[in-house]
Amino acid sequence: MSTSSRPAESKGHLSVERRANRIANARSVTFGLAATFFALALVGALLMRIADDHNFPSLGLAFWWALQTVTTVGYGDVVPTTTAGKFVGSVEMMIGISLISLLTAAVTSTVIQRQEMASRVEDRAQLERTAQTILAAIAQIDDRLGRLEAQRSGS
Repeated sequence: MSTSSRPAESKGHLSVERRANRIANARSVTFGLAATFFALALVGALLMRIADDHNFPSLGLAFWWALQTVTTVGYGDVVPTTTAGKFVGSVEMMIGISLISLLTAAVTSTVIQRQEMASRVEDRAQLERTAQTILAAIAQIDDRLGRLEAQRSGS
């Protein structure tokens, strides 16, 4: 089977692996995280402005609240009081906590995988060195046995 006719699962796995490697890049994580939090805060601000316009008279104030909430900072200087506003806040908090947990798990997993891969490479190199040492010792023993047999045959 050629590499171009791999099953869809293999191609999907490679695609996910490539994405995980991009996420592991510190610059990608920083920009991706910032963009995601910004987008979530913007959506939350728009919804909050509609849901609780009394406590959030401007989009700027709603955005400030949403950014605090989605990043789990939550100063408490502005809070929703309507049921709809509290619902939007709850959703915003759950998304923020979930996103931070997911990103932490993904980055940790990638770091661990890289360390394990490096460890396997080191283990393989150590095993190769040990095998070379054993083969050299066997060659010396074989050489000694050859000389002993030659001495024995010559005497």
